[in-house]
Amino acid sequence: MTSFALSDRSYRAPVLRKLTDPVNILLLIFLAVLAYLVVWPFVQLVIHTLMWGEGDLRLSREAVPGSFTFFHWLQAFSGPLSAKMLYGPLINTLTTGIAATLMALLAGGLLAWCVVRSDMPGKNWLQPILTLPYIVPSFAIALAWEAVFRSPRVGGQPGLYEALTNSSPPEWLSYGTVPISITLAIHYFPFAYLLVSGALATIDSQMEEGALIAGAGRLTILRRITFPVVAPAFAAAFILTFGKTIGQFALPFLLGAPTQFHTVATMVYANLALGLDSLAYVLAIVLIAMSLAAIWASNRFVGKKSRRFETISGKGFRSRVIALGNWRWPVFCAAAAFAFVVGILPLILLGVQSVMLIDGFYGWDNLTAHFWLGTSNPEIAFGEPGVIHNSNILGATWNTLKLAFVTAIIASVLGLIIAYIVVRRENNPLARLLDQVSFIPFMFPTIAFGAMYLTLFAKPVGPIPALYGTFTLLVLISVVSRLPYSVKTGVAAITQIGKELEEAAELAGANWAQRFRRIVMPLASSGLMSGMMVSFVGVMRELSLIVLLITPTTSVLMTVGFGYAEEGLTQLSNALVLIVAVLTIAGEMILWGVGKSRIARLREKQS
Repeated sequence: MTSFALSDRSYRAPVLRKLTDPVNILLLIFLAVLAYLVVWPFVQLVIHTLMWGEGDLRLSREAVPGSFTFFHWLQAFSGPLSAKMLYGPLINTLTTGIAATLMALLAGGLLAWCVVRSDMPGKNWLQPILTLPYIVPSFAIALAWEAVFRSPRVGGQPGLYEALTNSSPPEWLSYGTVPISITLAIHYFPFAYLLVSGALATIDSQMEEGALIAGAGRLTILRRITFPVVAPAFAAAFILTFGKTIGQFALPFLLGAPTQFHTVATMVYANLALGLDSLAYVLAIVLIAMSLAAIWASNRFVGKKSRRFETISGKGFRSRVIALGNWRWPVFCAAAAFAFVVGILPLILLGVQSVMLIDGFYGWDNLTAHFWLGTSNPEIAFGEPGVIHNSNILGATWNTLKLAFVTAIIASVLGLIIAYIVVRRENNPLARLLDQVSFIPFMFPTIAFGAMYLTLFAKPVGPIPALYGTFTLLVLISVVSRLPYSVKTGVAAITQIGKELEEAAELAGANWAQRFRRIVMPLASSGLMSGMMVSFVGVMRELSLIVLLITPTTSVLMTVGFGYAEEGLTQLSNALVLIVAVLTIAGEMILWGVGKSRIARLREKQS
């Protein structure tokens, strides 16, 4: 009996330790919470497409709200309006998405080569300007494009193009496929630039030098060596860009709606505005399917040919820049001109537009500070006061900053904890599952993700209240949507921290919370701040994710600015976009300064 009792206790002790291990407890909690916040909303979205809704009473006499039906799927794919509701917008989405992606890859790849692989001058100050188009809101670029190429034939005042040339721009240049594709490419080419830059930095110069000795020309080396080696980075950039473009809402809406040019994302918004929720959810699922298909194709491409892309091995590694010779300054001038046009000029155009009394009339006598400093005037902008006197704008500014900072802090801390679990429990299948579940929000187009949360939190479910119309819901969806980024930056930081420090602290009597707070967080502060900055920038300029969840009491600058753009109050809309851009850059600098000071203090302690 004694030996049996001892063996029973020795068996139960390890099991009890595992069950009471704080990391294992957190692992189970995160899995359960993310299953509800990530997986269950998608299930709810699918369920809603198979149920009659209140809005369907206008579409069919057979509608019985709450009962099962395939009506919405049949209407979307084979109904009398399917061409206008699904197939036309689907073709538009694919056309603009693929065109924008290819242009972004071309621009980003060429600029990355110039900055990383060549001896082009002015690299240090050129790099931040090249990332500026992604920091500013996407529909800021749309507003800038419209300011130049607006066509009075569609409606409204003339743009800068007509003011300079005394002729209207062609309609295809003002609205539709061409402007949407170009502006999307301008906004998202920094993805390609950053990813390809990282890949180009690891190319072994000995391969290129060997090809030169063998008599290969520069173009042959670029085509046969450089491009194949960076193909995985191009594939990743393609997925990032394409996945973002197909879910983009504001930009296609502003440059497409005037000529009835719709994408799937704008049709989701339009159907929800008409009260046809279930049809909108069908279109949201189509968007999700497109994104998943693109990711699957990319993984197939890279996975099958991964050996072809290895450049660093045990044979040694050397990276040298390529001398451009007489082309150094011409290449620099071309890159600087491009950076100015896509990064700085849009902000200048918006600034000029925000001080014009009558939009479209360019002259000194038309300048005014009313839209910044003026009080309510019934004869101007329907009585809307300027920025500093506008309670809606001031309230939205506070909501925006609060949402961005709260989301950045929560997302970065939670991402670091999840990253810790994933790295320290790498052999645990549940930890690998947690890593995959935390990445799922990245695969959902933002407007589709917003539609999922609209279905989940519109009504109370058990102890969970209806969160629609609350600031809490905006924080919740913003945090979950930023987790893929904060987890990945956290994994990179945690991987560099050895276990010895934690083991020594554990022997000294420190519990897990103390070890994480006193050791892991300070050492991973660089990754923590990186995740915080990525989240802050993303939330500050976000619109598609939250446009379906906003109410008048929870408005942020982006939704207020979008509302002004819809109403034709271009000057106020431009002013708000500039405010968002300035606040985003200032907030990132503050976070960067805090992060640098924390790292400096840590190094002082270590020394």
